[in-house]
Amino acid sequence: MRRVQTFKIAASIVVALLLQILFAKRFSFFQYVELPLVITVFFSLQRSPIQGMFVGMAAGLGLDIVSGGDAIGVRGFSFTLLGYVIAMGSIRFSLEQKPVRILVTAVASIANTVLFVGLCKVLEKNVLTNGPDELLKLALYKAIGDTAAGLILFILLDRIFPRTGSTTIKRRFYE
Repeated sequence: MRRVQTFKIAASIVVALLLQILFAKRFSFFQYVELPLVITVFFSLQRSPIQGMFVGMAAGLGLDIVSGGDAIGVRGFSFTLLGYVIAMGSIRFSLEQKPVRILVTAVASIANTVLFVGLCKVLEKNVLTNGPDELLKLALYKAIGDTAAGLILFILLDRIFPRTGSTTIKRRFYE
């Protein structure tokens, strides 16, 4: 059973990367959407920091490789960090409701954009932002794009990966 789950997670990452390549070339607005980040958020919300980190690492490194950037590993690092932080937050707080998951996706998108641009600046790589105003605009556009993608992907992924007893919070006897 665990192998099937691992295979489905890996297949989800590969499909997200393939769709990212396909849609980014066909639709100009897709530059503001990162499907692998949405996949990372989804699996990180299942209360497993290790799973969140590994999915983030694989999705981020995969996106670094297919995007053809010269800073391979920057998205891998930021997705891994976000996967861990989101998973730890989902352990501490109830993040299962759909509006909360969408909010988490938007915050993760903004954090990823800021972290990615910051790491590229530290590594002295060329990034698309020249100042804080452009960074804010880019972060907001990416948050909108990732949130819209999250609305669709979460519905699809919820059907492929139904919630089990270990990933849901049981109701307390006094509620």
